[in-house]
Amino acid sequence: MTLYQFNTMDEMEQTEAIWYHSTLLAERVHEPYLYILYQIDGFYVEEKVHKEHNVRLAFKSFSSTNSDFLKPYLDKIDIGEAYK
Repeated sequence: MTLYQFNTMDEMEQTEAIWYHSTLLAERVHEPYLYILYQIDGFYVEEKVHKEHNVRLAFKSFSSTNSDFLKPYLDKIDIGEAYK
């Protein structure tokens, strides 16, 4: 799957793509939100969830490892675990 294909999907299709094709990389909390980072093939998807209401607010997708979106997770990703 490509980033373009993911971005052209509706929310239900994106949810299914994450469910069936992603690898969970990291989570972080920035009250009142939970952010979850996934990798699908050659790109990343960040899910933003309102913690109190347990409601997904948005998906943000990106491919660059130099992205500012990836920086908050870098200290939380165990690279050694990803290759086991």
